[in-house]
Amino acid sequence: MKFTYILCCILLGPLLISTAVTLKTSNKSMPSVSEEEAIKKVIISETEAFWDKDFQKLSNCWVHDDYVRVVGWWEHGGVTVRKGWSVIGDRMEKLIKENPEKNRQNVARENFNIRISGNMAWVTFEQYGTDTGEKAMDMPGLSYETRILEKHNGQWRIAYVGWLLDGRKKN
Repeated sequence: MKFTYILCCILLGPLLISTAVTLKTSNKSMPSVSEEEAIKKVIISETEAFWDKDFQKLSNCWVHDDYVRVVGWWEHGGVTVRKGWSVIGDRMEKLIKENPEKNRQNVARENFNIRISGNMAWVTFEQYGTDTGEKAMDMPGLSYETRILEKHNGQWRIAYVGWLLDGRKKN
């Protein structure tokens, strides 16, 4: 009986300890709901600032450095590649000044996939914009969106925006 007890402890002990360590480690890699919500909030805030023509609010959502990028495609403008905050920021500020009227959008986002690793996160989602008739700023229909964010001083900021405007309407 005593032998069986010792044998069970020797065989099951490492298994229980290993399971506990695995569970503890795997929970660390799972992003908290609050982190995911904070990331979504930055994405939504930046998009709303774009269509509301609020450059300062939009600027506050971005990392201001040379390595940031925007890469996209849409039928009206073809391939878009912008490198560095000075280029992206200048272009956005000019676009907003040239098109100062707010562009009211009824945006739907779905199929979020958020991966967080330390101070970096990447996000993919599908976005449906509306056609308001403003060629320079509209992104009507379905677009496949990608964001890479970095956490700076406790705040998530956008370092990369990717988009492909498919244009299909939401079913």
